[in-house]
Amino acid sequence: MSRTRRLAVLGAKLVVAALLIGWLLRAGTLDLGALRLFVDRPELLLANLATLAFAVVLGALRWRLLLRLADVHLSVARSLQLHLTALFFNIVIPGNIGGDVLKSVYVARDVTPAQRPTVYLIAFVDRLIGVASLVVIAGVVVVLRGEAVWETPGLRELAIIVLILLALTLLAPIVVLVLVGRTVERVEVARTGSSRVRALIRQLVSATRLISAGPGTLIGALGLAVVMHLTGMLIFAVLATAVTADNVSLWGIASVYPLGMLTLLMPISPSGIGVGHVAFERLFSLVGLTGGATAFNLFLIGQTVPCLVGAFPYLTLRRHFAPPTIDEAHAQQAGVS
Repeated sequence: MSRTRRLAVLGAKLVVAALLIGWLLRAGTLDLGALRLFVDRPELLLANLATLAFAVVLGALRWRLLLRLADVHLSVARSLQLHLTALFFNIVIPGNIGGDVLKSVYVARDVTPAQRPTVYLIAFVDRLIGVASLVVIAGVVVVLRGEAVWETPGLRELAIIVLILLALTLLAPIVVLVLVGRTVERVEVARTGSSRVRALIRQLVSATRLISAGPGTLIGALGLAVVMHLTGMLIFAVLATAVTADNVSLWGIASVYPLGMLTLLMPISPSGIGVGHVAFERLFSLVGLTGGATAFNLFLIGQTVPCLVGAFPYLTLRRHFAPPTIDEAHAQQAGVS
């Protein structure tokens, strides 16, 4: 993707975010003045920051755990340095090299060429595990609340969506393993085509097999992701209680939080700005609550702005190691180094 096109995409995302935020402000459903809560009640800001710090540590440990599948062993300090750098890169520096790719490049530079496809695939698996953990939490809520969910019209539709996502989450690993097996057979019997392409496919297949051979590690990573999102859900409930006069229950927040966070995955605005605001405003209304956009705004500010701290480890990396170029990242991702 050319620089001009990248800037155009970024500009379009900023326009979408601005339009959505402007619409919410005109409708009176987003109260920016609520940010004063962090001044009037500094304990809320401290709790939000503590939740972020906890999530950062768990995220770094999860990635570090998954890297063991590639026989890569990072220290906790190095994992935190690279993870914070990735968070800073995702939020501050626009481009088509995401933070996950950046930290994977730094790791890939220090391992053998045979390990690199697995290192990059682990970055993708790590992101999928984060999504799967939200789906699992939502599925558990649907099962535990059962009758209450199905008796509420708005929640009934959400429950159906959650169950569909849960089924896909459970079936996806099986489908991947089947496809990997068939790909191996086709590559082995192939007599024509680029040898470079066949070599790349073999590398990816080997990496997938290596990752699938560690179910205990994958389950452990999923557990860390679930704990991380549960703490986020708890602080979100506290913030929602602070900005609304409604009787906010943890069950009510649990019914909508996972789906609201999943909407942030849609790449149509930077960091989910605007999209998440609209999603939580709508989801809150489905469970009889108000102030969804305002609560999410407090949560988003407290969870993203402190990621600027990642500038310090990023500058340290730049000082000691040359930053990866776009061409280098693409080449190493493709297994061509």
